[in-house]
Amino acid sequence: MFKNLVIRAVSGAVFVALVISSILVDSPIYFGVLFLLVALLGLHEFYALAGKMSQVSLSLVLPMGAGVSFFVASCLSASRINTVRDWSLLFWLLAILAVFSIFVLELFRKQENPIKNIAVSLMGQIYVVLPICAMVLLKTLSPILLLAFFIIIWASDTGAYLSGMCFGRHKMFERVSPKKTWEGFCGGFLSAMLMAYIFGRYATGCVGVRHFPFWWWFVFAAIVFVLGTLGDLIESLFKRTLNVKDSGSIMPGHGGILDRVDSALLAAPIATIFAVCSAIYPIYLME
Repeated sequence: MFKNLVIRAVSGAVFVALVISSILVDSPIYFGVLFLLVALLGLHEFYALAGKMSQVSLSLVLPMGAGVSFFVASCLSASRINTVRDWSLLFWLLAILAVFSIFVLELFRKQENPIKNIAVSLMGQIYVVLPICAMVLLKTLSPILLLAFFIIIWASDTGAYLSGMCFGRHKMFERVSPKKTWEGFCGGFLSAMLMAYIFGRYATGCVGVRHFPFWWWFVFAAIVFVLGTLGDLIESLFKRTLNVKDSGSIMPGHGGILDRVDSALLAAPIATIFAVCSAIYPIYLME
């Protein structure tokens, strides 16, 4: 038991250190390679889970290629160098071509359920790749936003776990995740609000967030926490449907990469939309 806790803590700490360093270190290559690796591992795990479903047979070359193209296009589009941004169009076109090729491929594969195969292939792009591309955009707005996003996720997960373990009585979604309780939810929410206070208090001088008012961070944290909780439940629903404990085994003590980023996947697109709208429209005038 103690050994498992140590392994879990060490692997989790390594992952956290890699993510934080990739955000704070001014190295687009380091950030891009790490998050591309997360996207590819996440796609592989998702399609492996989907493969456990009856009558689903997937060809991974095109979906994985589409995922790489979408991610690279997002990174190039976010570059500050014009010549680099110009290359993004090529990768957007490659991504679109790969997606449409998924449809054409089913004409020749002679599988029993081509519609289901296509749907699952596209779902992987929406569930895994789109959120990670949103994280690229969030970092482009300001690295502190992506840092806050992950810290809120991690802090709320920890707060929910500890409060649920100590005070958990009332089940939240017992059918999907028997261990989740409303007491844990409240503990996670309070942890998210604490992180919002810290960032609202001390991050106001950072580039890209100077015009965000103090209250903005609490709204941002609430969005991240609520959608992160739903994202966790959605992955639990997938695994429970397929009767598997973990999405993979690449992270000792945690399972797969999807088990580690499930909360972030659903929260990232909406949190990014909120941040982009806040950057475009001067909401600080509403104070």
